[in-house]
Parts: sequence; structure tokens; C-alpha cells
Amino acid sequence: MIFGKHQVALGVLGMLIMGRALPVWAAETADGNVQEIVITANRMENKKVDTPANVSLVSSEDLTNWNSRSVADALENVPGVRVVRNGLGTNGANVYLNGEERVLFLVDGRRVNTSMGNTSTRETFDANTLPPVDLIDHIEIVKGGASTVYGADAVGGVINIITKSPEKVSGKVHVGYGSWGNQQWGFDVGGKEGKTGLVVAGNREKVSYLKYKDTNGDTKKWPGQSNYTQDSMSLKLTQDFTDQDGLTFTYDYSDLDGFSPYSVVDYYSSSFVTKKTNNVSLMYDWNRNEKNSGFLRAYRNYNHYYNYGHMYEMDWAVEGQQNVALSDTNRLLAGAEFRHASVNNTDFYDEKKSYENRSLYLQDQWELAPTWQLNTGLRYDNYHNLASRTTGSAAINKKFDEDSHAYFAWNQVFKVPNMDDLYYWSSWGNGAGYFANPNLRPETGNVYTLGWDFKSSPSTDWHVSAFYSNLHDAIRWVTDDYMAYHTLNVRREKKQGFEVSATHKLNDHWDLNASYTYVKVRKDESGDGYVRDLNYAPNYYQFGARYHDDAWNVNLVGRAANGLSGQRYGENRYLTLDLNARYTFDKHWTGFATIYNLNNAAYAEMGGALNGQDRYPMPGRRVIVGAEYKF
Repeated sequence: MIFGKHQVALGVLGMLIMGRALPVWAAETADGNVQEIVITANRMENKKVDTPANVSLVSSEDLTNWNSRSVADALENVPGVRVVRNGLGTNGANVYLNGEERVLFLVDGRRVNTSMGNTSTRETFDANTLPPVDLIDHIEIVKGGASTVYGADAVGGVINIITKSPEKVSGKVHVGYGSWGNQQWGFDVGGKEGKTGLVVAGNREKVSYLKYKDTNGDTKKWPGQSNYTQDSMSLKLTQDFTDQDGLTFTYDYSDLDGFSPYSVVDYYSSSFVTKKTNNVSLMYDWNRNEKNSGFLRAYRNYNHYYNYGHMYEMDWAVEGQQNVALSDTNRLLAGAEFRHASVNNTDFYDEKKSYENRSLYLQDQWELAPTWQLNTGLRYDNYHNLASRTTGSAAINKKFDEDSHAYFAWNQVFKVPNMDDLYYWSSWGNGAGYFANPNLRPETGNVYTLGWDFKSSPSTDWHVSAFYSNLHDAIRWVTDDYMAYHTLNVRREKKQGFEVSATHKLNDHWDLNASYTYVKVRKDESGDGYVRDLNYAPNYYQFGARYHDDAWNVNLVGRAANGLSGQRYGENRYLTLDLNARYTFDKHWTGFATIYNLNNAAYAEMGGALNGQDRYPMPGRRVIVGAEYKF
């Protein structure tokens, strides 16, 4: 078992015999070699081996092979990425990179995080509200700080969802049915005529009720109502003027309605929740695929959240970027952004609140030697009426060959409080409730990442990285014995750890993978010394095996954690397995099936326990089967 006294050593040893090729977005070069292309890490197009960052990529083929029906589902298969849910229903999916929930989400490079935040974690985005996976071309995941080019939320890293561009006329529909009244429908269709292209995708998911297994081994139906329905649709319209420039219009819509079950062990009611997003953007870009490329974009993000009160957020922004080739070995990127965010939360704020941010950034990429690259960056942020600051970054990359490189990266952090941190106020009587603090200071600090990617054989790839962050004035919601929640600045918060992953191709039909991530989180609230944050699982394991041929594609995926605190979890460890399969009948028809939590484990991802039971248990074993038709 990987949960013994020597779990770290055994976990790493296990990866010597397990692996599967990491998900990538690849382009074929003239000599036939496949090179992984990365844009998100520093907003410049580079091969992965030339990028000084911990980068993973998920292709549209990976999304299909995994039977992923949401971005959150797909991210669970990426080494070092943790998706934390407090059950299902309308509860959110929080994504952690390097143990950090301050993660920036982008869609085609456009920010989609909210400015409102929430009163439970530091994350500012629900991964369940992203575009349908049928529209996604690939996903780029950058672990480690990226605040210089992307701003405040990129403390733990950046996740960029790149949608498909219209090409030849094609389409797909899928239908699935499963446990607990689960129903799934979806479609995508697109094409291009001359210089005008259009692609549209939509999805619906319905669930009637949920079941879970408690720590006594009993399977129970979730008390109260837990049904929900989610509809989502995305559209991308392109108009090329030439091969080098054109306009792109995007529209993303999501509507999640249903019930959010409270903690099952001491509350047996549920509340109705609505989450709506309605986002539009228009971009003009020029000099595509050239070293002097650039873009100008305007966008508006709208979010409506209802749960015992209506909360509305409207963000709009204008941003531009220009790449400049200073020489054959030196490229400069310059960008500017103006963003206005307003929140109307009449039930919990005393009035409508808003802020504006003006930012400028520079990023220089210099090949200082044939196999050495140095990236440096500078950013200035001015949050009107809140704070302003200049931050910097530096990263160096050493390329050994086309399959291996080592890197070190440093990023400074500057993050102003979320709206809820400053203004949220809800009194329950007798001193209980949520009470924000309008005098909070911004979070500042540093993030460091050290990594090495290499091949130990033609069929085996390794990734090793270590990370460390040190935040001053980290913001947290804390509670007292009277159920009064307050926001405060924690004097220091440190996160450190490492990630090891291995992938191995056994033969033409079998691939294996395994990864281990260790995270240690400590906080010093008042200068009295550091204490461990009990909400985090220090040891996290991922592993899988894939069989594939011309007709079959079968994946067995495992996820496990141990070292969980008994004060926050019903069990100190868990292991859960998922099994998915696809069978291609012909060029049009494919059947699929997924069994989630195959071993029917009792576990929780979100901390909270009472009398040995998890407050937020994850669902038990469930099945979905269906079919796809391509045309």
C-alpha cells in the first residue's frame, strides 16, 4: 500500500513501473518530430522544452479518451492538479495548483475569474461554469506564479482553455443516461466558408438525487433535495480579413439551477441555488504566427448568483498586447489592461460596490546562449481607491536536448482583497454571522518554482518540480466559538512541496502513468509561530492505465490522499477509482460508459467533520452510459 510509513518512497518507486504520455497540444515540424507548443506560460508561443515553467497540456483527444463532460473532470487527470468539491449538486469545483487555490482561469486568454470571491476559500472561480468540452481544442495548465503577465489571481498558476477555431464543416451529438436520474445531452457543430467561420456547442446535464457512503460503510441517499440542472452554450465567430489578421467574437452562457445540500451530518435541509454566467468578447488580432503579433480585445463578464439573496457582478475590460522582435534572440512583450468590476449584492452589502484596475506589463525573453533562456518581467497595477504596486518576475531555462530541460522561476505576488472580504455582512443573531473587514491589506509575497523534465528511456518521461511560496498578509475567513466569521490578514502563510510524475508507453496498446504531490501549508496568524493548516491533504497520488486499439479505448484512473487531519475529515486517507470505456462502431457511431468511484469509497475532498462523519461526503458509485454520432 502507498499509505504506509514510507509512502513517499513507495509512491516514487511505483512510478518507475507506471506511466502514460502526458496530455499535450502538439504540432509536427518539417522533420516529422512532434513538438509541444505552449503560449500561456509567458504569453509568447514556445515549445514546452523552451518554457521555464511547470506546464501540462490536455488535448481535445484526451478529453474524448477520458469521457470528460466538464473541464473539472478533465483537470482531475492532470498530475499535481487537485479538484476539490463539497459534494455535488450546485456546489462548486475548486481547483488547486501546488496546494494553492488562488488560480487564474482564462478562456482563449480572457480572464473569467470573479471579483466578488466567496466566504469559504480564496478561489474566485467555479470550474463547473466553463464552456462545454466539445468546444475545447486544448487546455494549458501552468503551475507556479504568473502574476507579472496575468495579474493578481495567478498566485498558484494559470489554466487557459483554448476553444476550437472553425475549419471544415463537421459536428457531433451525444446522449447519456445513468445513476440517480442522470441525463446528459450535448452537441457541437461548426465550419468555415471563405473567410467567415462559426462553431457552436451546447450541453445539458440533469441529476434527480445523490447518494453517498458514510464512514460506517452505509450507503445513504442525500437528505433533502439534491437535484440540479445545468445548461451551457458557447459560440465562436471568426472573420478573417487576410491570413494575418481578423476579428473573433465569442459568447459563453451557463445556467446552473438546483439544490445545494448542507452538511449532511448536522443539517438536513437544502437551499435553492442559481448560478448564471453570460460572457461576451470581441478581439482583433494582427501578424498571426509572427514575432511581432498583437491583439486588442474588449470583453464583458456577467455573473448572477442566488442563495438566500441575489448577487450580481458585471466586469468589463479593454486590453491590448504587442510583441516586438528586438533581435533574433530577444523578444519583448508589452501589454496594458483597464478593468472595471462592480458587484450589486443588496442582501449582504450596504450598497453597490465597484473598483477599477489599470495595469501595464513588460515581458522580455532572451536567448542568452544557444541552450539558455532568460525571461524577466515587470508589472504595475493600480486598483483605484484600494492599492497600487509594481511587481517583478524572472525565470531561467536550460535546454539539454529536445526532450529535456531544467528551469527556475521567481514571481512576486500582489493581490487586493475580494469584494466579499471587504463588504460582506450577514448577521444571524447572538453575535453569529459573516462580518467582512473594509480595512484589509493586500496580499503580497513571493513564489518560487524549480523543475526538471527528462526522458529515462525512449518510452518513459519524467517530471520533477519543487515549489515554495511565502505570503504576507494572506487573507482568511476565521470563526470563533459563537459562529462569528471574520476576515483578517494572516501575518505569514507558507506553502512548500514537490511533484513527481512518470509516464511510460508499454507498447502500441498500453500506456501507464503515476504521480505524487506533497504539499505542506503553514500559517502564522499573529507572530506566535507557524501551525499546520488542517484543511489540506499533504500527500496526493494519481495513477492510471490505458488500453487502446482501433476500436477500444479504456482507462482506469486512481486518485488517493493520506495524512488528512481527523479534526477536519472522517477518514485520514482515501482511494477512489474511475473506469471509462469507449467503443467505435464506425466513423459515425461511438458508444461510451463511465463508472465513477468504482470501489464505492467513503471520502470527502472538502474539510469538515463531526462525530467521525464527513460533513461534505462525495457521491458513491455511479454509472453513465451513452452514445455519440459524428457527421
